[in-house]
Amino acid sequence: MILLHQIWNQRRQNLWIFIELLIAGFFLWMVIDPIYVQTANRLIPQGGDSRGMYVVNLRQYDQSFAAYDPAQDSAQVMRRNYLDIVRTVRTCPEVDAFTIAAYGSFPNASSWSGMQLYGEDSVMVHVQQYRYVPLDGSDLLKTYGMLDARTGQSVALPEDFAQRNRIAISERAAIDLFGTADAVGRTVYETPDRQYPHEVAVVFRNYKHYTSEQPYPMAVMAEDDLGMSAYMSYMYNIVFRLKPGVDAEAFEARFAGEVAPGLERGNFYFSSLKTFDEYSRQKALSSGVTNKMRLQYALGGFALLCIFLGMVGTFFIRANARREEVGILRALGVSRAGIVRRFLTEAWVLVTVAFVLAVIVVAYYVRTNGFAEGISAVGWITGKLVPDPAYAQNRPIPHFLWVTGLTYAVLLLTALVGTWIPVQRTARTLPVDALREE
Repeated sequence: MILLHQIWNQRRQNLWIFIELLIAGFFLWMVIDPIYVQTANRLIPQGGDSRGMYVVNLRQYDQSFAAYDPAQDSAQVMRRNYLDIVRTVRTCPEVDAFTIAAYGSFPNASSWSGMQLYGEDSVMVHVQQYRYVPLDGSDLLKTYGMLDARTGQSVALPEDFAQRNRIAISERAAIDLFGTADAVGRTVYETPDRQYPHEVAVVFRNYKHYTSEQPYPMAVMAEDDLGMSAYMSYMYNIVFRLKPGVDAEAFEARFAGEVAPGLERGNFYFSSLKTFDEYSRQKALSSGVTNKMRLQYALGGFALLCIFLGMVGTFFIRANARREEVGILRALGVSRAGIVRRFLTEAWVLVTVAFVLAVIVVAYYVRTNGFAEGISAVGWITGKLVPDPAYAQNRPIPHFLWVTGLTYAVLLLTALVGTWIPVQRTARTLPVDALREE
């Protein structure tokens, strides 16, 4: 009660601090919300095991290169040369699995390919497509280290996957289509009138395409052909996985010295060998995913810094303006630690009351405008995608409580630091000196 009396007696001085805390609480919540969503999305597992995975980068000579050979520029010759390169890579004794991934079928790729799938009861789900070329055992699921939705173990495509026009879908796609992840053997269609059926051969765990976003419903399908041969080196990545126990450094050295020189075929030439993670990071940087994340964190950091400096300055002035009070308390025998605790408790009460009011305003704002988005705008093309409730950032109450708790912790810590620094210094002042200054 004495503390509340003290705060009330100084209500005119505390009013401005209270208003600042109220405003800071609201804007700090707005800053932390997208940072929370982005961080929570980043912590979602990729959905596959990228250890021991590599990407072979190829390039093509054109008319600007002296090594360019016009006779090697026909579609038939380029196709043959490209397939020779693929076979050279996949037959390395260290390679356990490989795939030829179509353009955009790679994490953080700048492109995004989607399609509509229909369940047996005509339920429609918009999915992202990962396509691969079914050549000589090419297996995208095994190479990418994707996991079976039921067992959590590594999964591979059936040998007759491409011949029987089958499809593999993610757990989220299966649940949206059939209400269950146990969908192997069921049928999906590309049109609502049940044309172009595909039997579900595998249901794999959700797989993230963008680092800073949530997994989107996904389907893995086989390409009919190698496509536009003139663009093969840019459209199709050769991805492979090493056998368990292979020494990665020794393999990279052998690849550079023995395999890479033999990958030049016609106008194709070897550019580089990168780990899957490194290549994915480069894709994130070139496609703007990384810069988008950095910008969000930078804006959030700048806002936090401004709020912190403003709060520290305000509480610093507040503590210095009460030096006479500190001198009286010291003269009455109150210890320095007791004075510091008294001021910190006052700051805690002010922050808590102001934040409760700020949260009421925030709740109204969120009810009207919603939370920060956690999935790409692509996901809202059909207007029917419902954010996956498996993630806390997609459930309104947990989302609100997490951001509110984080905001309160940051605001309170800022106020306590801003109070402790000047009070600690003032509390060391001898009582006679503090009273003389007044």
